[in-house]
Amino acid sequence: MKAPQSLDQHLEAILWKAKKSGTSASLRAEGAVKMLGHLHVHSLETGASIHLEGLKLRDSLPPAGTAVTLTLIQGDEVISIRTRLLEPLPAGTGPQVPPVIRAAWPTEPLEIHPRREVRVATPDLPPLEATILWQGRRLEAKLLNLTDMGMGLGLREPLTFSYHDQVEVVTNLPGNEALTVAGDVRHSESLEGDELPTRVGLVLVDLSPETREALQRFIQARRMDRSTAMRGH
Repeated sequence: MKAPQSLDQHLEAILWKAKKSGTSASLRAEGAVKMLGHLHVHSLETGASIHLEGLKLRDSLPPAGTAVTLTLIQGDEVISIRTRLLEPLPAGTGPQVPPVIRAAWPTEPLEIHPRREVRVATPDLPPLEATILWQGRRLEAKLLNLTDMGMGLGLREPLTFSYHDQVEVVTNLPGNEALTVAGDVRHSESLEGDELPTRVGLVLVDLSPETREALQRFIQARRMDRSTAMRGH
């Protein structure tokens, strides 16, 4: 019978898989809005540190000792690892080469969540304001649910959207990151007596890689905010 993996063995297996597959990674300091995205696992010192590459010269790396969450997206799973930053490693000679990020080997259990939609609006996290451009009209809406493939919105105005109506949604993600996406209506319903009586569900179309990455960073951030809020109760 195969012995169960220890925490370190499980973590090491996940990180080696992330390194080999080029898994997308991001870092977010506790309490911060912005994230460092487009990162990848560079190398490991098992039991000591995790090394990440992909830092841009324009990025501001928090100081050593900062508590951070490292997030990896592997298939249909989102893996969150709480750790702290160490002093970075020089990646080469000259000031134009960003350093390699070093994070301490985690001591807390990692969290694994299915990669499903995140509720943008919860009792402790407000919805995002959005504008829907539809049939020549500009409609104010609330962004309630979001994935990197679709979104759900609520509107105060009673309206009826048709299946496959084409819309454009404009919003600002935290950190003043503007987002404009095109969507295809796949669901519309009316909720009588609700504060947002018109609900519409979209499938996002023609997303650029940069826009999809921005959505994924925001989804990860909201999921971590929710997880932190739940631990605080």
